[in-house]
Amino acid sequence: MIYTYDATFFGFLSAVFDGWHDGIQQIEDIRTVSEPSLFGGERFVPTEEEKARRILDSLQGKCGAKTAHFLYYAFLAEQPQREMKMLQYLRQAFRLQHDFLHHLHEPAIWEIRQWARKSGNERHKLLGLVRFRELADGMLYCPIAPTCCVVPVMAPHFAKRLASERWVIHDTKRHMGVYYDRHTLTMVEIPQTRYHIDTSDEEAGFAALWQQYYQTIAIAERRNETVRRSFMPKKYWSSLIEMKNGGDKL
Repeated sequence: MIYTYDATFFGFLSAVFDGWHDGIQQIEDIRTVSEPSLFGGERFVPTEEEKARRILDSLQGKCGAKTAHFLYYAFLAEQPQREMKMLQYLRQAFRLQHDFLHHLHEPAIWEIRQWARKSGNERHKLLGLVRFRELADGMLYCPIAPTCCVVPVMAPHFAKRLASERWVIHDTKRHMGVYYDRHTLTMVEIPQTRYHIDTSDEEAGFAALWQQYYQTIAIAERRNETVRRSFMPKKYWSSLIEMKNGGDKL
């Protein structure tokens, strides 16, 4: 049987729950509903939070919180055929329980750890590279295009740092984002047709000041392009205000 789901983490866990209940040996594949099958035999599993939380609670209780953390961050890495590798990870976790993290030689455990590290590293790097712009209505807006789907795990950091502001972090690669209204974080879809934004009258001045600051502190004699790209990967430069108007040449 091929189980399909809605591409969310809780949707994946719901599919795992139903597959486990039906008999784990008969699971041929778990995939998103957008991935067609040539052979039929598909069953769509709707997302049910209760089922997903039962798996997570059991995983944390038997194996520790880190095990669930690695699973979620590995999911965010969006690797090919991630679902079956994550299913192997879950099976081994429940088998080994609290000895789980001592078995990094197991291929599934090692790979999930590597995927989780990839997402975690990108989240950490982007927390220092987010650049908000002020829109005409006063809301703060930041467009980014991360390799991994890390916007959901970045948002709580900014909810604390910018608790009194309204803001949105827009993942332009996945046409989604997280909106904060000074109280609640909400995942939102952002259609590509709505990418045009109107900034406030003051935004151009803010951007110019930031660019001037960046240019002022630059020391030409100490320029090291390799080091700069390690801290500020070039794939993010298009969303960095300081890299516009010649900032990338400093």
